Amino acid sequence: MKTYTDRGKTWELINSWWVLLTLVPFGFVSFISFFYIGTVVKNQRWRIWGIVYLAAVIAVFATAGAGIGAAIAVALWVLSAVHAFKIRPAYLIQLDVYKANESILDKEKIAKLRQEAERKFKSALNEPIQPPKLTKPLEQRSTVPTVDPPVPDSLFAGKRIDVNMTSETELAAIPQIGIILAKKIVLKRQETGGFRSFDEFVTVMGLREQAAVKLREQLAFSQQAPQRQTTSSGRKIDF
Repeated sequence: MKTYTDRGKTWELINSWWVLLTLVPFGFVSFISFFYIGTVVKNQRWRIWGIVYLAAVIAVFATAGAGIGAAIAVALWVLSAVHAFKIRPAYLIQLDVYKANESILDKEKIAKLRQEAERKFKSALNEPIQPPKLTKPLEQRSTVPTVDPPVPDSLFAGKRIDVNMTSETELAAIPQIGIILAKKIVLKRQETGGFRSFDEFVTVMGLREQAAVKLREQLAFSQQAPQRQTTSSGRKIDF
C-alpha cells in the first residue's frame, strides 16, 4: 500500500480507521467519518459533506415506504465509501502537518492568553486608586512612598518576516497565515524562486483583501531567493 507521509504505513493505517465506518452496510454511519476528519484537521468542507451524508440517511428512512429508500441507501453506501478512499491521502497529509506543528499552535494559544492578561493588567492600571481609610491620627502615620508597578513591554516587537528566507515554522506562527497556508507558501516559492513584492505574493497566493491588509506591515521580501529544496516525489495532495 502506498504511503503519503514520512511517519510510516502503520501510522497511516491507524489514523485511517474512520474509513471503516463508510463500509458499514448501506453507509448509515458514513456521515460520522466526515464529521470526525473535518473536526480533527479543521477542514470545514469535510464537515459539510458530513451534513450532506446525514441528510441522505434521513432521506432513506423518510422514503422507505415509497419504495425508493433502498436505492438511496445503496447509492449513499457506494458514494461515501469511494469519497472516503479518495480524500484519505489529503487527510493523512493534513494530519501529519497538524501534528508536526502542534507546538506552534500551543505557542499561539499561550501568546493570545498573554495578550489578554496584558490588556487586563493595563486596564487595571488606569482605574482610579481609592485612598485607604485612616485608622490613626495623621501625625502617628509613617510616610511610605508609593511606586507604580512596571508596565510590561509589548509582546511582539513588530519585526517584519522575510517571506523569501524564513522557514515554514516561522511563517505558520503568523496568525493570519497558519499551518496549511505556510506549507503552500514554501512550495510556491520553491517553484517560482521567491516572491518579488507584496502585491505579487497576494496575487500568487490568492489572499483575500482583509487578510492582505493585516499582513502588509508584517512581511518583507528580500531580493535573494531561497535555495530550492528537494521534495519527495509520488505524493498528490487533494484538498
